[in-house]
Amino acid sequence: MQKPPFAISALGIIAALSALLPLGYLLVRLVAGFEKALVELLRVRTLELLANTLLLTVSVTITAMLLGFMQAWLTTRTNLFGTAFFAVLGTLPLAIPSYVLALAYTSVFPSFNGFFASWITLSLASAPYVFLAVSASLIRSNVNQEEVARSLGLNSFQVLLRVTWPQVRSAAMASGLLVALYTLSEFGAVSILRFDTFTRAIYNAYRGSFDRTAAAALAVVLVLLTLVVLYFEKRYRTGYTQVEKQSRQLKIQLGRWKFLAGAVLLIVAIGSSLVPIAALISWSFSGEEWDVSEILSALSASLGMAVSAGLVIGIFATAIAIWNVRFPSRFASGVELTVWSSHALPALVIALSLVFFGANLTPGIYQTVWLLIFAYLILFLPNALSVITTPIAQVSKAQEQVARSLGLGKLGAIFRLVLPMSQAGIWAGIALASLAVLKELPATLLLRPNGVDTLATELWAATETLSYSQAAPYALLLIIIAGVPALVLNSQARKLISEVNVK
Repeated sequence: MQKPPFAISALGIIAALSALLPLGYLLVRLVAGFEKALVELLRVRTLELLANTLLLTVSVTITAMLLGFMQAWLTTRTNLFGTAFFAVLGTLPLAIPSYVLALAYTSVFPSFNGFFASWITLSLASAPYVFLAVSASLIRSNVNQEEVARSLGLNSFQVLLRVTWPQVRSAAMASGLLVALYTLSEFGAVSILRFDTFTRAIYNAYRGSFDRTAAAALAVVLVLLTLVVLYFEKRYRTGYTQVEKQSRQLKIQLGRWKFLAGAVLLIVAIGSSLVPIAALISWSFSGEEWDVSEILSALSASLGMAVSAGLVIGIFATAIAIWNVRFPSRFASGVELTVWSSHALPALVIALSLVFFGANLTPGIYQTVWLLIFAYLILFLPNALSVITTPIAQVSKAQEQVARSLGLGKLGAIFRLVLPMSQAGIWAGIALASLAVLKELPATLLLRPNGVDTLATELWAATETLSYSQAAPYALLLIIIAGVPALVLNSQARKLISEVNVK
């Protein structure tokens, strides 16, 4: 077993220790009020929250995986018309915060709330994670195996289940894990749609009674749920397939089903993107004046935060991915597990832990941009890691061994071979992290420096008072700006989709 370069392991350990800070904060709260926490955990209400959270998480994960896989397969494997157009529509929901999607639906349909509303909203909001991961894997996968299977008499559905799915299962499971953890930690949408989950209950415990012990007890349950999700994902994840770039891909003829498939994708796009955008545009025509200077200030702050945090997160995610894939060990797996374990914690809990940490241990960075970027690192490192791991794993280890035999050291082979060959995936991971930072709300509300407001915080302030017309410019700008990294995320897929030959 080879040891990773020191820089790689150092970055991984720093990331793991950072992820442990919120967990340490929770333990401090639980030890200080153990009896009260135990009473909270044994309440019937806690069991109801557990049932609601599990039901929503399982439902959203399955639905998002089905929607994302369907979108990816239709746009990369079939002769569907306008595949590049549908690829853009498949990614566009990433630019729309889930709470904006929820607000748009509630403004159009006032009775839209509860479990069904939360399920639909979060499924539409998270399906792009699956679409991006699976479409990239489908483009890289070996289509020759599918052609051989067809020549042996298997129909398209049998080929899909027996040949195609095993090749993309790792990417699908990794993106499904991201969806599950995203649902577990979601706060804005479920609050607007009035569906009680652990995140909403934790927020109410902090805001309503300032009962941090009860909130910490509920947050610990979220961590345990995260570990369960990670266990099953690790157990059923298959190995990564290392493949060479395909020069051409033969497409499946949909025949009379072509227009039905296009109609289904269009309906999904209308529900996930066009409805909220139309609602925002309608809010804009209310006639109220906007403060342009405040809007530009929020735009500048959002862009600065997103770019800076995205690059920092990308560096750490790349280091952890290289450690796990090129130098695997139990310790490396433990680092990855630690990073993922904090991902289901509500951003509010992570923010409060850093308030405690900054005020008591590092007052020099308290209420500065650095503490906020640190929070983004803890929150969104798994987002980038889920995207970056697959392209790094698909770089042939044989090529790396050849490079090593020619005199390159470990770091030399990584910088001269692994990183260049996986740079598209790395930039996609950075774009995904930047996108998440743009849309993040609770941690930004608590940790941003005085006088610094982002598009997300200004949008939330306006919607709290139901000032939809004042919220409209921030929401529209947020969607436009977030659309840039969203398009970057699937630019390679759209390029390759346009290049493949039609059978």
